[in-house]
Amino acid sequence: MKKQENKTIAVRASLKDQNLDVVRYAAYAVSDAAYVFIKPAGKRAVALEFTPKSAAAAKDLLRRFKEELADEQKRAAIFASNRDLREFMILKALAYEEIPPSGQREDSGLTPEQERELDALIAQVESEIKKESFGKKVKDPLGITRTWEEKYGAKTGRKK
Repeated sequence: MKKQENKTIAVRASLKDQNLDVVRYAAYAVSDAAYVFIKPAGKRAVALEFTPKSAAAAKDLLRRFKEELADEQKRAAIFASNRDLREFMILKALAYEEIPPSGQREDSGLTPEQERELDALIAQVESEIKKESFGKKVKDPLGITRTWEEKYGAKTGRKK
């Protein structure tokens, strides 16, 4: 690291330890505080020149860049380790799965005896509901259950 006359801070980053994209993303993360110029510095290194946008931004610029560089290295490692999972999820999302014909029933996981018992219970509950509501007039003091025609009358004609 060296400071030059025009307040430019130069940093050299080795590409042996990290990818060029990692360095670029870390530099982009601090671009709110400084202008960044990246250029090659040999086969396995790059030179970064930071020109701070303000004097206050120059104080912790290098610390922020180093922190972002470490964070980006972690992100790259996680990204690489999850490659198989991402590929599987994308293939699963894009894979065509044929729908079975409508004549076949899907297996509900119940035995035939359990299905009969469930159908009997549903029929019993439906009959009890019919018995309870048969012959009783439901009170509706606010008129919520009335239809439009009951409330405002039927339409007589259409306006043009």
